[in-house]
Amino acid sequence: MSSISDIRPDRRQMLLTTAGAAVLFASPLAAPAAKAGPALALGRGQGFDLGWKFRRGEGEGLEAPGLDDSGWRAVDLPHDWSLDDLPPEAGQTRIGPFDKAAVGGRDTGFAVGGDGWYRKRFRLAAPAGGRVEVLFEGVYMASDVWLNGHHLGAHPNGYTPFAYDLTPYLSADGDNLIAVRVQNRGQNSRWYSGSGIYRHVWLDVHAEPARIARWGVGVATRRITDAGAAIEVDTRLEDVGPGLTLVSRVKDETGRTVWQAEAPAQGEVRQATTLAAPRLWSPETPSLYTLETELRRDATVIDRNATPFGVRVVTFDTTRGMTLNDKPIKLRGGCIHHDNGLLGAAAFDAAEVRKVELLKARGFNALRPSHNPYSPAFLRACDRLGMMVIGEAFDAWRAPKLPQDYSVHFEDHWRSDLAAMVLSARNHPSVIMWSIGNEIPARNLPTGVEAQWLLANEVHRLDPTRPVTAAINDFPGRLVTASDKTARPGRAGVPDEASAVFLDVAGYNYKLRKYEADHQRFPDRIIYGSESFPKDVFAIWELTDRSPWLLGDFVWTAMDYLGEAGIGGVSYGAGGMGALGAWPWVVSDCGDIDLIGAQKAASLARDVAWGLSPLEIGVQKPPPQGKKEIVRPWGWSDERRSWTWPGSEGRPLAVRVYTVGDRVELRLNGKTIESRPVTAADLKQVEFKVPYAPGTLEVVAFLGGAEIARRKLSTVGAPAAVRLTPERKTGGAGRGDVAYVGIEVVDAQGRVTPDLMKPLQLSISGPAELAGFGSANPLAVGSFRSTSAQTWDGRAQAILRGQGRAGRVRIEARGEGLKAGVATLRLA
Repeated sequence: MSSISDIRPDRRQMLLTTAGAAVLFASPLAAPAAKAGPALALGRGQGFDLGWKFRRGEGEGLEAPGLDDSGWRAVDLPHDWSLDDLPPEAGQTRIGPFDKAAVGGRDTGFAVGGDGWYRKRFRLAAPAGGRVEVLFEGVYMASDVWLNGHHLGAHPNGYTPFAYDLTPYLSADGDNLIAVRVQNRGQNSRWYSGSGIYRHVWLDVHAEPARIARWGVGVATRRITDAGAAIEVDTRLEDVGPGLTLVSRVKDETGRTVWQAEAPAQGEVRQATTLAAPRLWSPETPSLYTLETELRRDATVIDRNATPFGVRVVTFDTTRGMTLNDKPIKLRGGCIHHDNGLLGAAAFDAAEVRKVELLKARGFNALRPSHNPYSPAFLRACDRLGMMVIGEAFDAWRAPKLPQDYSVHFEDHWRSDLAAMVLSARNHPSVIMWSIGNEIPARNLPTGVEAQWLLANEVHRLDPTRPVTAAINDFPGRLVTASDKTARPGRAGVPDEASAVFLDVAGYNYKLRKYEADHQRFPDRIIYGSESFPKDVFAIWELTDRSPWLLGDFVWTAMDYLGEAGIGGVSYGAGGMGALGAWPWVVSDCGDIDLIGAQKAASLARDVAWGLSPLEIGVQKPPPQGKKEIVRPWGWSDERRSWTWPGSEGRPLAVRVYTVGDRVELRLNGKTIESRPVTAADLKQVEFKVPYAPGTLEVVAFLGGAEIARRKLSTVGAPAAVRLTPERKTGGAGRGDVAYVGIEVVDAQGRVTPDLMKPLQLSISGPAELAGFGSANPLAVGSFRSTSAQTWDGRAQAILRGQGRAGRVRIEARGEGLKAGVATLRLA
């Protein structure tokens, strides 16, 4: 009953000897680079990512088993074709994969969608009386799946998981062909979505019909007392008959069994226990348990499932705010979109983990994946690393934001998509709330209020342990009357703000000025900032820290992403960087962290606001002569931790200081040039004008007369060398593994040369290939798949993907006039 990481394509026959099992063979047509591995066994969650063929474009009959696909490209999942390079067609203007004529325009970062086809041949004869299912974690977007020419179904949502029963159409001789058509057409997304099978695919092989239902296990902490944690386990079973037993077992992080119980198997089984002296889950101590569920016939296990979970209780009220395990906690949150920078939408596990690690390191304890369900790998990372999550379902209900967005499918699919999100993720301790929508148009009109009522009730039915929320950007009031078809008992004739009428917790988008007034009007309303402008960070947290009814805040955004191009950018009018959002802008440029993971100026300020640092400093990049810096509402001034501005000698530069101190002193080349108090009205930020002169700029912060911190910026010398720094010295060798290498251009003293765009050339040897190479540049400057790229602010990044075999990888980066940089890492 063991599972494996993937079906490893190989020409060797792989035979199961388990009684009643199928004979399984790897496909001889699979990608030749893939490494052979252990035999596919009975069990669930077996990887199905390797050995696919891909073709971009439309076509008829491409699902046919007999089609010659030898000319198709070999790919392994996850795969995002929107970042694949294509030669420009007539009338198109392309820079790398980005096209000025892309249908999505600035919303999708000028990425190209269209149609794509995937095919995979595999050998599998179904067990007699058994069942075989395939699970797709996410396909963007409208997908159709065929097995051996039989249409299994269509799934329009690009973010929710879905499964099909393969059993009826598996061939008698075991030779099978699965085909997937993906259609990313029209204007369907307000951000970069990516295209294709961008998350994992899994295969479940059951020896007989009786099984644990998909997402059928739910475990919840009901209460925590001195006696221990009261745990309830609900298990839904399918096709069970007499003589079967359900065994549930909880193990702690050491593998020790702390509880076990048996019950006769039936359609639904509820079990309960009390765990003595439990280790509680929290951002500081993200302890996890594992619930093992077995369906047995006597001593034979016929199905098995493992469910990680955490023991914690979360409560919300206006008196104490949010409590986690009876301790008040504020949500230091950030919104994020789902792409992984240079990888596009491809949801490699290591990329999802890295994203959470970066944000955790920057002080975030909560994330709002916007505006759609996220990958299981991301949620697992949040569980393990201690990051709270608001799970969000939809960006549109019945009224559209774009012509081909989810509103087209809402009426027919909202219930199944909502169930897929909630049931697949309800056991993650990191998830604290369910959001049913973001900035929904017409939500205060009768049909919108009805939809809110239906969605909120359905979430409560699926998961009664978590509150329902939504992100609201306006509160147009209306009177719900008895004549309205949306009226419910107790609501008739009561004036209300219909946008929040059925929400347990109200998310406010960009409504800082309404917080206190609305608290006075609605003292029982629990509020949090579901989106906020970065520039309001100090005002937001001054209010949040003193207001228990205000749960916290989620800045837009925690991390730069592809699409919504230029919403956080800086321009200088004519002669500057060009109109924000216009071609060739492709990156949002609004994150605390940039596209490759480096800290930006807004994050430095947040470090001070959150008490992570007593002092930070930034220098505004000098605008072109005669121009004024223009910052978008979601942006931040182009401040750099740099005192290297050749050509600006004698020109006054804006130096911004962020501090918890009550006085700051500014020194240039050892000479004090100004000392200034920092008052409560300053909200921890002051600005100086300093004529630029090369050397060292130093800021010293004082509190109560005592020095508490100092920061220095020194003028950097000419570029001299390339420095490569792997984020980890070792990594996985599998096709699903990626490793990150930081690249910097440094001067003779090893200091990063700022504000530098320098062409570099990569070479790689060993068992790895290039998955991404580029920088944080917000403009389209080339391919992310090429071995050539430019630095941005002196930095770039390379991402390596394993080739399925262990070994030493050497990566080298060269640039004209620079000493080459070399790094090695070992894949195993």
